Amino acid sequence: MSVRVVRWHDADPEALRDLYTKYPYPPYFGSPILNDELQAYRFEKISGEAGRRPDDFFVAEVGGTVAGAAQLRRVDHLSDHFGVEVASIGNEAFTATKSEASFAGCSALLGAIRDLAITRGFLFVTSAVASQAVQWIRGLEESGFRYADGFIHTFAFIDDDYLPFLQERIVIREPIESDFGEIAYSYAHMPFPNHLLHEPEFNKEKIIALYVKRYRETHERLGRVFVAEIDGNFAGALNGIIDPDIKSKTGMIVNHLSQGMVIHPQWAGKGVSLALIAERHLWYRELGLQYAYYGANINNVGMIRGLTKMAAKHAGIEISMTLRII
Repeated sequence: MSVRVVRWHDADPEALRDLYTKYPYPPYFGSPILNDELQAYRFEKISGEAGRRPDDFFVAEVGGTVAGAAQLRRVDHLSDHFGVEVASIGNEAFTATKSEASFAGCSALLGAIRDLAITRGFLFVTSAVASQAVQWIRGLEESGFRYADGFIHTFAFIDDDYLPFLQERIVIREPIESDFGEIAYSYAHMPFPNHLLHEPEFNKEKIIALYVKRYRETHERLGRVFVAEIDGNFAGALNGIIDPDIKSKTGMIVNHLSQGMVIHPQWAGKGVSLALIAERHLWYRELGLQYAYYGANINNVGMIRGLTKMAAKHAGIEISMTLRII
């Protein structure tokens, strides 16, 4: 069985199209959202990126057949903010079978990407993978990647009734300037799972600053920030973003996964999270969303309990893995 890794432009374009249109996107969203139009959108988007950045993409061929493809991309917001070169593996697709060919293709592809990361001087490379993708997980492990975190994905029907989660004592409003300081304080004084905190190159205060920046960006241009207030005091905040590119290209309304939820330590366990989600759910409904996606880190017991109360449906488990290049 011959295995070789080539550049994107040296692979059969129709074989690549077939690979990407058969591989679920996003892999951990679950089935309700997946359709041929979204799969076609994904391939065209990735093809355009490969045309602009051909040196970032690799394709694995096993026995002359395309078995997988992926991109190594610099994570600009982390690299620039911390002064540490960080990359991620993205736009991946591979034959989702437990065959020897599938395992061999993933192993060769990820080995080539690791070697490129070393050549480019990256210190960290991250990858997110659906938990059932054993071929990709084994290839990552063979390339030196190790488990970093896990994330549970769920979805809810937009006509689900979350009004009972709204409380009279909790007021949901638009953000004001002082809220951003409260968001930073809350992140600083509540445990939040971020595997980068275990690496000495990543300072917690700088990580918190990135979270606050995301709330500002969402408020100013990306979507909406929902703020919860109790007795005139900041109690928590939640982002709401509709993916603009998917909407413009396909007409589908899909909520963005980069959400963000923070609760002030004084009000933890008081129903603030569910009230924020209930208010955002109404906003999603007004925008025409069909399915809303929610998630929680696998060790965030409070949020998982909240998702259970919401009767959210399981969509998948995403595993985060990291390679530190010494």
